[in-house]
Amino acid sequence: MNAFHIFAAVAGVFGAFVASVPSVMAVGHRCVLGSGSEIIEQGPSRLLIVGNPIIDMSASVDYSVVEQLNLIKGESKGLVTPEDFKKLGDSITVQARNAGGASGNTARAYGYLGGQVAFLGRCGEDEFADQFSQSLAENGVEDLTIRIPDNFTTQLYSLVTPDAERTMYVLSGASRTLESADVDESLMDNFDYYVVDAFVYFGDERVALTNKMVDAALSRGKGVITLFSNMTCIRRSGELLRQLADKSTYISGNVEEYCALYGMPNREQVFRMFEERTSGPNPQHKLVIITMGHLGAMVVYQGKRYPVPPCDVSVVDTTGAGDFFAGSFLYGVLNGWTIRKSAKFAIAMVGDILSHMGISISDGTRAKIDAIKGIA
Repeated sequence: MNAFHIFAAVAGVFGAFVASVPSVMAVGHRCVLGSGSEIIEQGPSRLLIVGNPIIDMSASVDYSVVEQLNLIKGESKGLVTPEDFKKLGDSITVQARNAGGASGNTARAYGYLGGQVAFLGRCGEDEFADQFSQSLAENGVEDLTIRIPDNFTTQLYSLVTPDAERTMYVLSGASRTLESADVDESLMDNFDYYVVDAFVYFGDERVALTNKMVDAALSRGKGVITLFSNMTCIRRSGELLRQLADKSTYISGNVEEYCALYGMPNREQVFRMFEERTSGPNPQHKLVIITMGHLGAMVVYQGKRYPVPPCDVSVVDTTGAGDFFAGSFLYGVLNGWTIRKSAKFAIAMVGDILSHMGISISDGTRAKIDAIKGIA
């Protein structure tokens, strides 16, 4: 997601839920707040994520670097030549190098917390592919990546400006060559959900692959989860993404992405739309995650709103924060934890990711997760 969503690791994350007041007025509209004690699915839920294996290289830069590259701050630029990529690399200092990519980050968060998840995508035959596979294994993710000889693993520079926002400069390699034939529909027999990364929903072959696997999931009575990933994806694949989101059990994105995708003027209209779509005995979506930058986040489930308040934290780098929030929150709701606990998982993970350069998970995070789970 293109802008994050600063949450604090505080025990009372759902303290903003007014337990004694079952509903509030929002610009003349009566909205109902949930308690946070609801359990969505008992689980365990097994996820198949097909995405772009990427190595992220993080560097602090001045705003002028982003401007000189003619980039939209907070978004992603692909179709970069190897020469231009090297030229930029020679002019900056890389402070962290980690396995990344939106879907890779989501998979690592889900697996780190104890969820069952597999990741599939194309890598080159190089040291970056080895690093990516090692990171999957270390975080409990089943590695289904495909090595492509005579190609290289996709890399990107995560350019972190003084406001902690990251802008991505991508050298596309093997990940962009993913083909529909790389994944057989029968693979969905082993999973409960197919997860769509919007970055993959672009290009004839990858759109065909996504549609094939979404159909395979739905025809087997399985579910679909859609991650909007970045405003870049909305701009280039909006119509396709909207049709896909309409079929999805769970959706995660930021409010700017939702407003652009559905032509909504403001967040209140987005909330109301999903209140309707998650209501009734046969809702279109089970649960929707809407992040809102400095305003926190809103989760909508069964027509009720679950606000997650923001608070001040020392933010160093927002790279991957939205991906880790989605992976962590989904782990909770898909594996028998309450909405409140799911938010605590997300806050613990995101708080760590925001606090340092790069997207590695710090050693101290495990103790925080165990405390939330009640493990001595």
